[in-house]
Amino acid sequence: MFRHQIYQALGARKNEFLAAVEKKAVRVGMPQEWKGTIGLTGSNSARPAYLRRDIVESLASGARSSRNLVEYIEDIRVVVKEEYGDDFDALPINTCEAALWASLDTFATPPLAGRGDNYRTRYVALYEAHSEHQVGYGRPFPPKFKDVFSDRANIGGELGVLGRRLNNLDVIIASIEGARYEPHGIKSFIVPLLTSADAERTASKLARVVERHADSVSALVSLGYDSPGYGYGEKSDGVTPDLKAAMGALARDYEIPYIIDNARGVPFLGAHPRKLMADLVLYSMDKVAGAPTSGLIVGRPEYIIQLQRTLGWHSERFGGGALTYGKGAHVAFDPGREAIVGQLAALRWVHENKQRIQGAIDRLYDVLRDESESLVKTYGNGIILSKSYNGGAVELNYVDTWNDGRAGIPIFSTEDKAASMNLITAGVGALGLLPPSPDEGNVVLTLGRGLLDENGEFLEDKARVAVRGLVTVLEVLGETTASIAKQ
Repeated sequence: MFRHQIYQALGARKNEFLAAVEKKAVRVGMPQEWKGTIGLTGSNSARPAYLRRDIVESLASGARSSRNLVEYIEDIRVVVKEEYGDDFDALPINTCEAALWASLDTFATPPLAGRGDNYRTRYVALYEAHSEHQVGYGRPFPPKFKDVFSDRANIGGELGVLGRRLNNLDVIIASIEGARYEPHGIKSFIVPLLTSADAERTASKLARVVERHADSVSALVSLGYDSPGYGYGEKSDGVTPDLKAAMGALARDYEIPYIIDNARGVPFLGAHPRKLMADLVLYSMDKVAGAPTSGLIVGRPEYIIQLQRTLGWHSERFGGGALTYGKGAHVAFDPGREAIVGQLAALRWVHENKQRIQGAIDRLYDVLRDESESLVKTYGNGIILSKSYNGGAVELNYVDTWNDGRAGIPIFSTEDKAASMNLITAGVGALGLLPPSPDEGNVVLTLGRGLLDENGEFLEDKARVAVRGLVTVLEVLGETTASIAKQ
């Protein structure tokens, strides 16, 4: 049976699969009162991390504070500098997507002012997981990618994904060497399988790409994640992904910015921006970091100062001092009071509790390793378990269960998610769990949805039930797929 036929049959057996999962609910041991309250991710815009008690208290206090918001922003800058040094600065913004938009518009697009027609510029981005975010701001080159990222999953009409494209900006999309790009999913689409990514060969390829387009390249862009499932498992120093450091060095050679989209990362954990040779690192603070909805840009001052001007913080409209609120091209991206106050509290907590956070991730990894023994026994090296302090997460990757012509655990495309055909999401939901992020054969598990108490303490009993539920769903999926493939 061909792969697409296996997926078609799997889609037709969705109800049968869910019934099989529900029969194993007793084994999972989910108490009735926990159903719908715990989950395996706080790293999704629709499913952000729960707010700890200290964050809620800071919001209540800030709501009636007479402090100018600029004072809170100055405090955010100080916390970031205490961690990263005076060579780096910080800029809060309303979302991580806004951070990416403003950064590319400020540093990658050609100038608008002056006589004559605009020239075109190009930024370079990797064809990696969730690439629709990073590549969505330019017209794709080579043209073979124009339909891959033009309508990814679903969009809001003309002003959806395509509406993000910026003035006279192209994006050169570079495939990762060693990665596999295969069709998977009930709603079939090409999925990047990245566990076999080769950092050295990819870096060499990027150098050739940039040299070929040197007269128009204006920035390099990549994801900020650092795990094998995202293609960043090679770390010579054990912390810093080799490919990112190589991209940063390449950007320095050409005097262009290296922008890292680290939406599901936690500031102060993982590699130092200096070792990444990053100019700008972008965070979604409401995902894993535990703040209210907001974004944060950490970067070198030569770039942060220009972004401050982009948001209008150098005007005289309000107040005075080093920073003032005013009007700029992206003033609509200014964060509100609750976002700034809560973000400051979250940054201070991470700054003061790094070992505590890492300890909770270590314990979650131990739970994952224990509960995944049956999967490892069945699929051997096809199951890759890892942890990421930067991501505040542990990761279960199973793309290699499809190696050597085998039919492994189904890999669901982003299009499956949009069509409600991701059976991992459906299966854990049937068990009463809030779903994880299970796209493209990579399941990222974070602590922010009921696996920590309101003070940030790890709840092992709930974590064990949640992980056991996920593993049960993956086992049933694998068994269902194997029975289909034998027909």
